[in-house]
Amino acid sequence: MDKFIALTASGVAYGAVLAVVALGFLVLYKATGVVNFAHGDLITLSAYLGVWAISTLGLPTVVGYLLAIAAMGVVGVLIERVAYAPLRNRPPMVVVIATLAAAIVIRGVIAVWQGSEPKSLATPVGSRVLHIGGAAIAYQRILIVVVCALAVVLLLYVFQRTPFGRQVRALAADPEMARLTGIRTRTVAMGAFALSSMLAALAGILVAPLGAVDLNFGFGLMVTAFAAAVLGGFGSLGGVVIGALVIGLIQQLVGGYLLPDYAATFPAIVLFVVIAVRPEGLVNLTRSRL
Repeated sequence: MDKFIALTASGVAYGAVLAVVALGFLVLYKATGVVNFAHGDLITLSAYLGVWAISTLGLPTVVGYLLAIAAMGVVGVLIERVAYAPLRNRPPMVVVIATLAAAIVIRGVIAVWQGSEPKSLATPVGSRVLHIGGAAIAYQRILIVVVCALAVVLLLYVFQRTPFGRQVRALAADPEMARLTGIRTRTVAMGAFALSSMLAALAGILVAPLGAVDLNFGFGLMVTAFAAAVLGGFGSLGGVVIGALVIGLIQQLVGGYLLPDYAATFPAIVLFVVIAVRPEGLVNLTRSRL
C-alpha cells in the first residue's frame, strides 16, 4: 500500500508538471497556430537560470525562481521576434523548423555558458518528506502540485476574464474573423510566446530540484507533455490537464509495478496510438474553448 501511495503521489506531481508544459504548447498553438519545439530547451534554460540566480548571484531561492520566470518571458518575446515574426506568412512547417533552429541555438548557448556538467537547483522546502500511510512523499512534490494547480486556475482566469484571453480565444475560434475585427495579432503573438515560455520556466524550476539539470533536462518533459496535449485533444485546457494527469499516473504506476525499464517509452507509445486511432484526442471536452 505504501508503494502505491508513493507512486500515485509521484504520478500526480509529474502529471501536474506535464500539464503546465502542455498548456504552454496549447496557449501558443491557439494564438499563433505554431507548435514550438524549442519548448524543451526553454525548460532547460529556465532551470539553469534558476541555478545561476541562486548559486552565482546568491539570491534567495524564491527570488531566484521568480527572476528565472521573468527572464524566460523576455526570452519568449525574443524567440517570437526572431523565429516567428519574420516568417508569419510562411507555411507552418517553416515556422516549426525555425523553432527547432531556436532550440539548437538555446542549447548551444547553455553549453557555452554553463558547460555540460550536471547542476543541482535548490528548493525552498529542502529535503523534508511527509509520511502518509507508510509512504514518504517529498515536500517538493507537494509544492509542485499546489503551484501547478494555482497556475492552471490563474491561466483559466486569464483566458476567461482578460482582454488578452478573449483575443486568444477569438483567434482560436476564427483567425480570419478575429483579424477583421481589429485584433492586433502581432501583440497577441508576443504575449503568447512570453506566456508559453514562462509556463515552461515554471515547470522547469519546479521539477529541477528532484534531479540533476543537464543539457537534455527539458527534452523528455517536452515530448511527454506533447503526448499529453495530443491525448487531451489539443483543444481545451481541461482536456490537456486530464491528459497530462493520466499520462503522469500511468507512467509512474506502470513503471513502478510492471515495466520499470520501459516506462520512459510510454508517452511515445501513447502519442503514436492516439494519432493512429483517434487524432482528435481521447479527452475532447470542448475543442473550441480554452
